[in-house]
Formats: sequence, C-alpha cells, structure tokens
Amino acid sequence: MVTNSWHSFIEGNDSAFDEIYSQYFTELFAYGIKLGFDNDSCKDAIQDVFFNIYTSKNKLKHIKNIEFYLLRCLKNKLFDFHANEIQLNNINENELLLPDNSPTIIDEIIHEEKQVLLKEKLNRILKILSPKQKKIIYYYYNLDLDYNEIALILNNSPESVRKTIYRSLKKCKNSI
Repeated sequence: MVTNSWHSFIEGNDSAFDEIYSQYFTELFAYGIKLGFDNDSCKDAIQDVFFNIYTSKNKLKHIKNIEFYLLRCLKNKLFDFHANEIQLNNINENELLLPDNSPTIIDEIIHEEKQVLLKEKLNRILKILSPKQKKIIYYYYNLDLDYNEIALILNNSPESVRKTIYRSLKKCKNSI
C-alpha cells in the first residue's frame, strides 16, 4: 500500500522510495501529457519532483495524501518549466549584446541589503502571529495547500482555516 510506503520512506527506507516512484510514474506522466506538455518535459519534471522529495524528505512528514501532493508538485514544476521557456524565448538579442544591462556589484549589494531588510521586516511581522496562525499561513502560502487540505491536516473545518488566514493577514496588515 502506498501510504505504508510513504511512511516507510519518510522514516528512512530508500527502497520504499522506489516503490512510490514505480507506483506513480505512469499516472504523473499521463497527467503531464493531459496538461499539454511534451514527453521530455513531463519526464524531466517528474525526475525533478522526485529528486526534491528525496532530498527534502525530513520536511515532508506533514504530507498525508501523497498522490495529491505529487500531482500538485508536478503541475507546479511543469508550469515553472513553461514560464522559464517563455522567458528564454522572449530575450531580446540586444540585451545579450549590451554589457550595460548586466547588474554592477553595487546593484547586487543594494539588492542583497533590500532582501535582508525585507526578511527582517517579515520576521518582525510574523512574530505577532500565534504558532497556529504561522503554521496555517505556512501551509497555505509556502506549500500551496488549499483550505480543505489544511483542515484535514489540522483536524479543523475549512471555514475555520479560511477565517484564521483572513484574521492573520489582517493582523499582519495592521501591524505594518
């Protein structure tokens, strides 16, 4: 059973990872094709999804529905590939030839300083949230889970999750 394989993999059994891969590859491939992507893109995206899962299994203990998680990861990965492909196709030849468009070391330092300040501000804002609010915000925005999925994980109602997100965001906005 896949659930047992998933739990076994999370606990460190690498052969269980092979079972999960074998179990879901065909389904994921068919899903990618159905979304309109070519064979190679689907295979590459599936490989990336499983590589990410393998390298970050310690962060995935909260995943209960592995099938849904895999499908969502694949869809996101395929759309990321597509966005990168569009971006590469839209590069202007003049941008490639002119060195003036490349950022200077000062631009990079300014960008890094802005990132640090932004992280500090975000951390200050997040400190006003309760642990439950932080967890729900993390699930919703970082893991891209919907209200129903979060509700299942936390044994709560989807309406309660929605209200918690709304109140958390309102609390953050008021603190700014």
